[in-house]
Formats: sequence, structure tokens, C-alpha cells
Amino acid sequence: MTADRFHHGHGDAGAHRGKRHRADTGGHRDEPPPPALRWAVVVPQKDLRLAKSRLELGPRDRQRIAGALFRDTVTAARHTPGVSAVVVVVDRLQDLEPVAGLGVGHVLGTGAGLNEALRTGELAARAGLPGCGVAALPADLPLIGPAVLGRALTEAGAHDRAFLPDADDQGTTLLTARPGISLGPVYGTGSRDAHRRSGAVELTAPGLAALRHDLDRLAHLALIPPLARHTHLSGVLARLESVPDGIPTGTASGGRRTAPAGGM
Repeated sequence: MTADRFHHGHGDAGAHRGKRHRADTGGHRDEPPPPALRWAVVVPQKDLRLAKSRLELGPRDRQRIAGALFRDTVTAARHTPGVSAVVVVVDRLQDLEPVAGLGVGHVLGTGAGLNEALRTGELAARAGLPGCGVAALPADLPLIGPAVLGRALTEAGAHDRAFLPDADDQGTTLLTARPGISLGPVYGTGSRDAHRRSGAVELTAPGLAALRHDLDRLAHLALIPPLARHTHLSGVLARLESVPDGIPTGTASGGRRTAPAGGM
């Protein structure tokens, strides 16, 4: 809200004429707090027919997993405090189907790779929400929730640019930039070091572990805990057509690691 929403020009001001408020003594007047930083979250999604190629599953199962991750990630972002808009970048209009009805903006990518997709999404986000901070998220975060994303954005807001490394300490999940600062994405092999060299500050606050896990390989399915069964991903995992022996699908409780603290 702007300060003028709290300015009252009523005629009863005369009843208070001559009174001094504590804030006025000594010529000092309390300043209103700065407005809370608003965020636009950009989520790129490559052609769903090609997504999750490293999962040793059939094409239909891979596409369904990718679509479920996409919807769960966008849903979490939409419900995160401080997030005013979500912009998805897709290669094809057909790939908007998983996020239909979620109230997100979209823009078509150029097919020139992840960094270019994020720059395209950043331009659209800033045009639609002037004065916003921009946060880039991958579309495959199985443990994401509004609480953990909100904590990460709160910490990130203290820096011009910030990033969160992935669980392998090699790549990057979250990347942020304050209003007026270019996102400057350098995703790719070794992106953690690349973002650090670019001047972005690495986020180290406790309780952000859930945001560091993406899902690229079947072994990563072991991260999906029973508490996550309400997600679209867990519903898809329960209906996989074929899974190699020894790979957990998130539907049984045995032999599974616990979700990182603060994950859900």
C-alpha cells in the first residue's frame, strides 16, 4: 500500500490542533517502513515431449512426470507470500496444459536454451509487473512448497542478486534479482561457480534444503515422502506404467529417505 492510503484529511483535525505526538518531539517523525518487495517468478519448461530424458522410463511416463512437476512447482510459487506473478516460458503452447487454470502468465521461448528462456521470461515479468524482483525456478522441484520458497525469497531480497545451489553443489536451482537488476542467468555445467563468479550471493540460511533438490534421475524419486502424496507428482508416480526393479516410486513407505527439514 502507498502512504497516501493512510493519510486522513478529515475536518476533525481541529480537535487535535496544538497537540504534539511523541514522534514529533525533537523535530523527529517516524518514517513509514519500506514497501515489501514483490516478486515475479519465472519458470521455464522445455518441450514436454523431450523433458526428463534421463529418466529410464517410457516416453509417456516421462512426459507425465515432467508435467506433474511443472504444475506442482508453479502451484507452490503461486501460493508463496510476496509472489505477485508467475510467468512460465514454454516451447509450445500445448505445454501450458499442466498449468491451466493456475492464473499464470506465459511467453513462448525461442528454443535457444535455458538462459535465453529465462531472459525472455524476465523481460515479460518486468513488463507486466514494473518494480518487481525476479526469481527463476526450474520446473522440476519435487519438494518445493510455499513456506520454503518464501523463506528463500526473504533472504534473497537482501541482495541485488542471489542464488541457491542444487543438492550436488554443482548446479543452481533458485536465482533472484532485485528490481532494476538484471537476472544474469548462467545456467549450465558448473552453474554454481558461474553464478558466484558473476557476483550473485549464495544463500546459506537454514531450512532451504527442500528447494535444492531437482528430479533428474529415477534414484531421486526416493526423496518423495508420504507427506507429499497430495501433490500431482505423487499421483503420477502411483500410476507409472513401468518402473525398473529396485526403484522407489514414492507410493510405498519402506526404504525411503526422509524429506529435508522445512521441505513441505
